[in-house]
Amino acid sequence: MPKPTDTDSQAVQGDIRLDSSVKSNMYYIGGVPVHFPFVPYPSQLGMMNHMIRALTKEQNTMIESPTGSGKSLALLCATLAWRQSFVVRQRKMQENVRQIISRFCMHNTMLLRSRYETDGTTGDADPAKNPDTMETDPPEKPDKSSNNYSFVTLQAHAQALQPETVEFILETSKKQTLVGLSKDDMATLGEYKAAGKSATQHPRIFFGTRTHKQVAQLVNELRTKTPYRLRTAVLGSRAQTCTHPKAKRSESVDDACRQLRDDNNCGGYTGFRRVLGNKKLAEGGALEIWDLEDIVSVARPLVACPYYASRELAATAKLVFCPYNYILDPAVRNAAGIELEGNIVILDEAHNIENAARDAGSFEVSDLQLASLAHECSGMFDHGILREEHLVLKSLADTLAAWLQRDGAAFEYCDYETQTSVWPKPNCSVDMLLTDLALTPDYISQVKLAQAKIEDYIASLRTQGNEHSPIDPELMPRDKHVSAGALRVVEGLLRVLKHVMHGSKFVTDFRIAVVRHPNPELRTSKKRKRQSGFDAKPAFINTLSFWTMNPGVVFSEIAEQTRSIVLTSGTLSPLDSYASELQVDFASTLEANHVIAPSRFCALAVECGPSGVRLEAKYRTSDQLEFQDDVGGAIYAIAARSPDGMLVFMPSYALLNKLIARWEATGRLAEIRSHKTVFVEPQGGTKDQFDKLLLSYRKHLSQRGQLGAVMFGVFRGKVSEGIDFSDHFCRTVVNIGIPFPAFKDVKVMLKREYNNEHTMLLNGSRWYDIQAFRAVNQALGRCLRHKDDWGAIIMLEARFVQNANIARLSKWVRGHMRVFGRFNDAKQYLDAFYDERISEDAKDMPQVLDAEENVTIVLDE
Repeated sequence: MPKPTDTDSQAVQGDIRLDSSVKSNMYYIGGVPVHFPFVPYPSQLGMMNHMIRALTKEQNTMIESPTGSGKSLALLCATLAWRQSFVVRQRKMQENVRQIISRFCMHNTMLLRSRYETDGTTGDADPAKNPDTMETDPPEKPDKSSNNYSFVTLQAHAQALQPETVEFILETSKKQTLVGLSKDDMATLGEYKAAGKSATQHPRIFFGTRTHKQVAQLVNELRTKTPYRLRTAVLGSRAQTCTHPKAKRSESVDDACRQLRDDNNCGGYTGFRRVLGNKKLAEGGALEIWDLEDIVSVARPLVACPYYASRELAATAKLVFCPYNYILDPAVRNAAGIELEGNIVILDEAHNIENAARDAGSFEVSDLQLASLAHECSGMFDHGILREEHLVLKSLADTLAAWLQRDGAAFEYCDYETQTSVWPKPNCSVDMLLTDLALTPDYISQVKLAQAKIEDYIASLRTQGNEHSPIDPELMPRDKHVSAGALRVVEGLLRVLKHVMHGSKFVTDFRIAVVRHPNPELRTSKKRKRQSGFDAKPAFINTLSFWTMNPGVVFSEIAEQTRSIVLTSGTLSPLDSYASELQVDFASTLEANHVIAPSRFCALAVECGPSGVRLEAKYRTSDQLEFQDDVGGAIYAIAARSPDGMLVFMPSYALLNKLIARWEATGRLAEIRSHKTVFVEPQGGTKDQFDKLLLSYRKHLSQRGQLGAVMFGVFRGKVSEGIDFSDHFCRTVVNIGIPFPAFKDVKVMLKREYNNEHTMLLNGSRWYDIQAFRAVNQALGRCLRHKDDWGAIIMLEARFVQNANIARLSKWVRGHMRVFGRFNDAKQYLDAFYDERISEDAKDMPQVLDAEENVTIVLDE
């Protein structure tokens, strides 16, 4: 381990400060001084070293580190330490280059004067928009007409145009010897030139994760555990930050916000800049590192808008936290003003990044949305507002809506309720389809031009008021322009149409689909009876879908711009699909070990149940009563011995409901309830409903004198993704089956076919397998959340006795997996593990309360 050094109390060189009130040690890792709040685990040292090497070499990397290993803290400290060191090196190099240019000017004045006189290279220096790239404005041009170039003016201009001056010196040195410059000077200038933009640009860090809750956790880690202090920002939605009472009560906060802003009825928007100078958010302020709740608390008494304030602050922040769809989705990224050129992107909880990138590159629009767009454009046309432009958009919407609703459409994919037709077809290519719809390049150009003019008009309304409108203000409709939702439809169509047009490099990466399904608003017969006349709802909704099969459509663009991309998660495995799917070169990968001692967890794979039935939860076997009963017997036996909380995951809600019904009928569920209170994850439902279920589960387990609890859920469900079940909330995870994606799902079939057609990708079957094992690994990570935690992982699935399948599990699991052919042998081993751990817990438990006392802990959700 690197030798720790006491934290230097003085401010370090660079643009990140160290807070001396936060205790930390300094470790030299990869040549970079890293300030860390405590003695790092070996896995944390490995992560920080790996991270620093990748950033130094401008490489992309993947890091898998189990939950509880301190991954977030290690990533934050390593990244900020590297950036601090990099900026210091930058500034040293820039100072050396300044001195070299000064010597060059001093000894080669005539040469420099000649340069300006002959080629007129005296244009204005172009300071980069990033405030970190250039610290002073260039001087005025030398007065070329007077032929009076003073030495001071020449030197000042040469310094202001540093990259051009370096290039001139290097080129001139090839032709003649330059007075006053050494070989070392020339080497320094060569290094400066080779560094390109990175010699002057201070890279910003965009740290994305899956949810706003996880963003808040990252902010708290940075603020409370590290000594690093810098300008940070958090990007969030209007729904989370808006304080206007009318907007918050509306169905769509986004649309209500825009309407209030356009009507000049939002004092928060007009006064959001009052937040920017608030002392709490300034350097050294109490909220220098803030989250969304903080900025709302600052903005509310100032009657200022936290949403627009946070965006303004993010424009100059060195570290920006956000959900990762803000980075992946091109439309959201542009709207948020996120600039990735030369910067660093860290995507945490990135195990679903391939699917997220595909979703970000795809677009869907329903006939109802198209009808709404046409209706709004018709209203603008009737009021004489940019009639030609709105007519173009109306024509586009009417054409697509009529085609979606046409009679006699053929659908090659049909299930219980949904019908789907996909292009290209054997007798109709995408080009032929677009020609039939008159979506020619010239027409798309017209749509793009119309959209631009309408957006310019809307911008003029917002900045200058109605007096600049092309119509009489007295005739101005209440809705002075089409809605943001209508513009998003046009923007989305233009984005995907650009990719599917002939000549696009991504034209073969998309599938165009029409999906027809029943209108969910007409689910009940009562609603159907009430529908009549003009207000009648359509029986079916038709959706035009542009599905990208290639996540690289979105992700490769990000990789081309950034300095480095870091993918990290507790469960990235299997790792072998990311490079090909995302079309990004990951120069290195790291699979970290768990910080938990091997004696504190066990991992078992069991081939047969208590009665000897082979436990293989496949489609054909899951209907067999013998299988259902033996799985129930195994769950009962484990529940009877497992202390505290227990999670059981299944491949689908269909199997979950089938087993629960069978066990209810046979009495097995009642036997399980004699040892555990049973909770079942509901299919669908609202977030509030799930939160209430989870709170009940936690409250029950917090009453330590009560029975334990078991939560039945599904892979990829809410229970299996991103929830912390540490300590007594989960001592056992039981996995039943392997959650392969739905075999007959249209998107799954299309993706498998696409991969089989493209040899540079993993074949369709391999891709299909990886989706299943990644979901298994995610579920396994629900327990064992810190170094003092303990628990058992049990695979009630015969296919996990095979080495090939064990190899697809995360490193920290596969290295400790024990395989048992008979359930009773596995249970004997498991019982001994439970006995040892319970005994150790009893020794460590403080004797504070009498055994008869009941303790209730109400957890803050």
